[in-house]
Amino acid sequence: MPYTLALTELRQMLDDSPFNKKVSKKKLIGNIDGSNVRFISYDKRLYSDTLQVFVGEESVGFTLVDDVGGEIDLTEPPSGNVKVTASYYWQWWTDSELKNFLNKGAEMVGQSVTTTIDNAYLNIPSGLKTGSLLIASSLAARALISFIVLRKHSSEFLLEQDGNSDSNYDATLKTLQLLADMNWKNGIEQRDDFYKRQGRRNSPAFGIKIGQNRRYGPNK
Repeated sequence: MPYTLALTELRQMLDDSPFNKKVSKKKLIGNIDGSNVRFISYDKRLYSDTLQVFVGEESVGFTLVDDVGGEIDLTEPPSGNVKVTASYYWQWWTDSELKNFLNKGAEMVGQSVTTTIDNAYLNIPSGLKTGSLLIASSLAARALISFIVLRKHSSEFLLEQDGNSDSNYDATLKTLQLLADMNWKNGIEQRDDFYKRQGRRNSPAFGIKIGQNRRYGPNK
């Protein structure tokens, strides 16, 4: 798989490597009324093989309806004064979403107009790969900032406060912004150094199509 190494490196930059975000018995969002079976996890993009669901302290049957959106159907509707929780690993991005950022980063460092945009990262010179990777991580971090800011005002945030204190919220945003700024700066410097070594102007070739950044959030 041509993108395998780039995806691994990008996940490392974003601290989004497999199985590094673990949740243990975190509250699921949904009505407990004896008839509702649909519950939603606060975190998105779940690793399906790691998911366990509990009503009280008892493990229960379920169907993962949407791993990206965190939608879960219980086998039996819970009732009474109980808490529905889940344990799982989760990630910020799916591989397909990260490929989008990699291709966007490739467009920004230099891309032939004859190359398919969906494979842009695979077709740039090796000397531009690092710059493209850094810019891709910056774009992904900025998208996360927008998502987190918007989510704080959502009903999900108000319903699920566990692990979302104001101090943690502010620290997360600050860390992501520093990451985005640093990697953008380093990525542009890598791009410019490449073109200078080639005796060319330090910018992508004329005719690059620059698209929009992917919005973070479950696919609908």
